[in-house]
Amino acid sequence: MFKMNDTLSPLQQQLREAMSGWGCPLCRLAAQAEKTYIDSVNYERVIDVKTRDVLKASRGFCAHHSRMWEDLNGSALGVAIVYHISILDLLRDTEPEKLPKGGGLFRRGEAAAQVADILEASVPCPACTLVEETAHRFATILLKDLKDPTLQTLLRDCGGLCLPHLRMALRTPGAGKVHSTLIAVHREAWQNLMGEMEEFIRKNDHRFRHEPLTDKEGDSWIRALDVMTGKRG
Repeated sequence: MFKMNDTLSPLQQQLREAMSGWGCPLCRLAAQAEKTYIDSVNYERVIDVKTRDVLKASRGFCAHHSRMWEDLNGSALGVAIVYHISILDLLRDTEPEKLPKGGGLFRRGEAAAQVADILEASVPCPACTLVEETAHRFATILLKDLKDPTLQTLLRDCGGLCLPHLRMALRTPGAGKVHSTLIAVHREAWQNLMGEMEEFIRKNDHRFRHEPLTDKEGDSWIRALDVMTGKRG
């Protein structure tokens, strides 16, 4: 368990606290930032002009973040305000006189593709952008602090980064100095998980079902999914 340390910056503290439970700390921190942002849009930022301008340019949120917003209490009015603008824009952008015309079959196909381009958002989903920026910010801190043995232990014990975030971290500036340590820590975590999964598989054999599963063995298959794809939620 991580203990507070006055010599660490708030972001360094946050990173270490995110390693106190099982699963990728970057997933956990990104999910916290994601929830805070969607909550803020729902309860106050929907009336902010800059926020509405970004959501206009992005044609609202992506499918995942739209549904996150839908699930919040009191979201109906805010969703209606934002998506009323989005639907109005679709109608404006597809007015017949504005659409490209095509003559022959090839030109008609070209015109259809141009209409698809018109319907594209001009900027990405702002919540997706925030999630990515949060993960990158903490990946940079992780790489800078990775020489700290305490951090290495925390990272190993939480199972390390998920595979998508590990790839991202390895592509982050500064990774070249510590990538060997980063991989060594992850190999330890993966080996531990492999042992627990092997016991889970063995004890599900009818010959060994009398042997009780430990908690770690019992959920090892779920944690394998966390490692390969990212922590759910």
